[in-house]
Amino acid sequence: MNRRTTKSTNGVHTVSRMFAAAIVGLSSANTFAEPPIESFLADAPANFIPPPIHPAGAQLQTKQLGEGVYALLSGLPAVDNSGFIVGERGVLVIDAHVNAEMAGQIQDAVRRVTDKPILYLINTNYHGDHTFGNYAFPKETLIVAHRNTAEHMRYFEYEKEFLLPAVNNDRSVYSAAELRLPDIAFDKYLRLDLGGRFVELHYFGHGNTPGDTVVFEPHTRTAWTGNLIIGEGTIPPMFEGGVDDYLQTISQFAQTLEVTTIIPGHGAPATGLLLGRYLRYLNDLKISVRGAIDAGKTADAAIASLLLSAEYLPPRDAPQAALIPFLQGLHSLNVQRTYRDLIDR
Repeated sequence: MNRRTTKSTNGVHTVSRMFAAAIVGLSSANTFAEPPIESFLADAPANFIPPPIHPAGAQLQTKQLGEGVYALLSGLPAVDNSGFIVGERGVLVIDAHVNAEMAGQIQDAVRRVTDKPILYLINTNYHGDHTFGNYAFPKETLIVAHRNTAEHMRYFEYEKEFLLPAVNNDRSVYSAAELRLPDIAFDKYLRLDLGGRFVELHYFGHGNTPGDTVVFEPHTRTAWTGNLIIGEGTIPPMFEGGVDDYLQTISQFAQTLEVTTIIPGHGAPATGLLLGRYLRYLNDLKISVRGAIDAGKTADAAIASLLLSAEYLPPRDAPQAALIPFLQGLHSLNVQRTYRDLIDR
């Protein structure tokens, strides 16, 4: 497969703070009550378990991946990871977490490494566990997101309700959060200059959410994937996306970037080989659901019969084994969504 580690400089947008100021303005947008998507919890299969992302007791551990490149890994398997990259002029942070306390952990980790300003904060998707901490970052920090992510972040109050099952119905987790929308929105690709170091933002298409962003550091070939990839030993979370779009997105990702390390939005770090696992799973899912439809099975019958293969489950003695019930329920949700996508074709 012919792959490249970086995009050609032809047409690349390198953002300086002067240029960024010229496209600020999203933060003045009104909020909306109800998003143009159906909640994946509305009629999810009975065995679906919301991802357990309550941050109580979560500590972010700093792992250096290369000079100036750091992952922040949660000590709780499903709670959000983060990370930061340091250049000569300043710092770029990936995701803001769910509240001011967790955003403070991120900034404390940065300050243990450098006193340079946090120039950019990237929101990899619009969900509150990645964005509610925005307001706790310095006002001088420019927040960057894909245009679809920026638009969906306006559904602030709805997102608080949407996340409740995943935080044990504990509203206090983010009750103090204030909406802070991105200052910069991009469409396909953006390159940010930290001084002596460039960081790439890629949008490969709709995956878990309409605006999934991959943050790529070319020197170490590290990719922060948000919810597009949720860690070693997992399967794609099709909360909002369809199987064909997800396949195309992961395929484009694999063909465009030569990735050594994946830091997922949740879960354990992985190598670029996880992209192949995701592609195999999505292909198997589509073929098996199509077979169930052709055999005349109902959606419920397809869910009951198409169990998650052991090939896609972590070993029982692996740290990720605690996520097996969640993964089995997630697979049922994926079968349900795929059945609905394919039934009328």
